[in-house]
Parts: sequence; structure tokens; C-alpha cells
Amino acid sequence: MDYRRIVPPGTFLGRYLKYMQSQETASIYDFYCGLWCISTVCGRYAYVSRPRAPVYLNLFIVLVGESGVARKTTSIRVAGDVVRGIVGRDKEIGMLDAKVTPEKLDELLHERSLLRGTAQISIAVPELAVFLGTERYIAHMPTLLTDLYDCPSHREGGGTIARGAVMQKNIWVNFLSASTPVWLLKTVNPNVVEGGFTSRCYFIISNTPKKRIPWPEDSDKDLFQDICDDAKIIAAEAQLRGAITVHPDAVRVFSSWYNDRIHALDPFKQSFESREDAHVLRLAALLCINDGSWIIRRSHINIAIRLTTAIKQDSGAIFEDSEARTKFAQALDVVRSALLSKGMDPIPRHHLYRKCRVYVSNDEFTTLLDVMHEIGAIQRFHLQKDTGGRPGEWVRGTQMIMSKGLGESVLERFSTA
Repeated sequence: MDYRRIVPPGTFLGRYLKYMQSQETASIYDFYCGLWCISTVCGRYAYVSRPRAPVYLNLFIVLVGESGVARKTTSIRVAGDVVRGIVGRDKEIGMLDAKVTPEKLDELLHERSLLRGTAQISIAVPELAVFLGTERYIAHMPTLLTDLYDCPSHREGGGTIARGAVMQKNIWVNFLSASTPVWLLKTVNPNVVEGGFTSRCYFIISNTPKKRIPWPEDSDKDLFQDICDDAKIIAAEAQLRGAITVHPDAVRVFSSWYNDRIHALDPFKQSFESREDAHVLRLAALLCINDGSWIIRRSHINIAIRLTTAIKQDSGAIFEDSEARTKFAQALDVVRSALLSKGMDPIPRHHLYRKCRVYVSNDEFTTLLDVMHEIGAIQRFHLQKDTGGRPGEWVRGTQMIMSKGLGESVLERFSTA
């Protein structure tokens, strides 16, 4: 999709995409990071006034791609720089760009509720692994974000003896991060899918930068300032206008799409489709804010449907057969670490399997070794023990074991094995 064709050039998004042309980032990253910026500066003030079920404009976005290819970190850094002059510690909307525990996030929302009567925080962390932290928090953080996503007006309970109960008001949390496909598969397991976290996320996938830039030019400071000024205007308008209305023609298009949808059968897409209508309205609202109309029209709905469908299809490809692929990714991580720790020394096959048998069966482990051997990541040979008996199989890593795209290559082969 040519994202520059669906946004007017003189708007915030139009200027943002033009500014990012000098960056070696994926075009799809630029577009959704720009939408995240609009969402961030609007905060809880702007929302779609759907009767009895208003839709707030917060986004949970995870950029997905191999390390160092489509510049995920650069995309997030630029988006953070754009909004930092509008949101932050001393502003109505807070900014968080470092690792935090679920307990600390709860405490921050509690403190902002007491100080400002509203708990609004926008999160931009380049590495999802860093944000989620250790295994103990992987299970808890998605659950907390899921609970916060719908922007409840009140949230009370929990807390500690020292701090007292957590009391939060007018909550709004925005989220932008990035991950490699392998790490995502290891972390976002079927339990997380069924818990509803993934249905709230936009997994934006790309391994293709818009162009190669071996020697980048200095950034256009005037254009960057224009972008920041546009963002400030949007922020002021959001507080003045509040509710975003939907044109009757747009309601008809939306209703027709909603009634005629063909529902998917796999767990991820079914989960996503439970919130697909809100995703369409949310994206349509952000597009109408961008062009300055502040009214959702037919064209906004049509584009939003295309965008939402593309997100669902791309994300579904990652989480297809997620249970088997997650176990396989975890076993690969263990095998890779064990081989790297030994350098060029071989390891008995049964020692390797002992390390990862909690994740895969013996047959699945054999398949993993077959795939790794096929792509040249390991060498396999048989050695006779000094004490006699049958020769045992030994495994040794090659230089390819350290390559960045190994996980993606192995999982791709595994899908067809």
C-alpha cells in the first residue's frame, strides 16, 4: 500500500511521511508511528461518539521485523521525539520510554490520578523484550495492559500496605514497541492470545526498508518543526472538540461491512475480530483528525477497513500454529545458547535434548536438528566412545549460528517440514 496516497500532503501525516523519506525505515512503520503520534497528543480527550460504546483512540502497536533491517528502533525514536514537546512528566499526558514493572505502572497511574484527576500515559519502548522484562512479568504485563486498554473511568484495588490501595481515574494508555518474530513467538503464547492482549494490538510487520541509505543527509529541521507544530495544533483541537461524530453515509458503509464480514476460524483472527469494529472506527477517527475534518466520512471508513484487514492478515500469519511454533522457538533458543557457550567444541546430542525436552518431544527435537543442519547452522557427526558400544551423535555450531536471521530461517523451514 502506498501510504502517501491515502493522506493529504499538507497534513501532519503527509509531512511526517515526507520527513521519514530520509530514513532507512519501512514505509508501513512510518505510517503507523505517525498515527501513534496523533493518538498520543489527543490522549483521552478525543473519542468516537458511538452510542453506548465510545471508542477511545489509544493504540497498542508492535513493530515486527528482523534486527537491523527495517529500522524499528529508529521509527520509534523519531515518533517519540515528535511528541516529547507535548507530553511528558509535567504534562497532562505522561511519557514513558524505559522498562517498568506492572506494579510500577499501576503506581504511576495512581499518582497521576491524584495529581491531575486523570491517568494518561503514552509508552514508547524500542524493545518489547526490555519492556516486558523477566519471565515473571511476561504473564502479568499483557494482562495489565489488556485491563487498561478500554480506558475505564475508575479502577480501584490492589496496592500495598505502605502505599495503600491503587485508585485510578480517567485512564488512558498508549503503547508503541518493537520485536523480532522469534522473540514474539516465544512470548505471545496461546494463553496470551486467549487472554485478549493480541486482539488489542496492531502487529505491524515488515523486513523491507523503503530504500537503502548508506550515507544519510542531515535531517530537515524546518520540516521537523512543522510536524511538531502540527501535532500541537491537533492536541489543542482534541481538547476543544472531544467527541468525533460519524457521517450517516459512513455509518451505512460501516454497518454493511460489519454485517457482511466472513469470520475466520483460527484463534488469533477470531480474537482480533472481536474488536475489529472498534479498530476500524479508531483508524478512521485518526485519519479524519489528520485531514482536519474531525468528522468520520465514507472515505475514512473504507481506508480504515483496508488497513484493519491487512493488519489481521499479516498478524495471523505470525501466529498461525502459534503453539507449535512457540515451543519450537523456545527449543531453538536453548540449543543456540548451548552451542554458542561451547564455541567450536561439539556437544552430545542427548545432552542438548536434555536441556530443551521441556519444550519439545524427541521427534520434534530431531526435526529441529534436521532443519538447522539443512541450512548449515550446525554440523552433525558420530563418534565412537573409548569404552566401545554404539557410536553417539554429536552436534557442533557453525558461524551461521550467530547470524541475525537464523531464528526466522529455521521457523520458516519448520513450517514446511
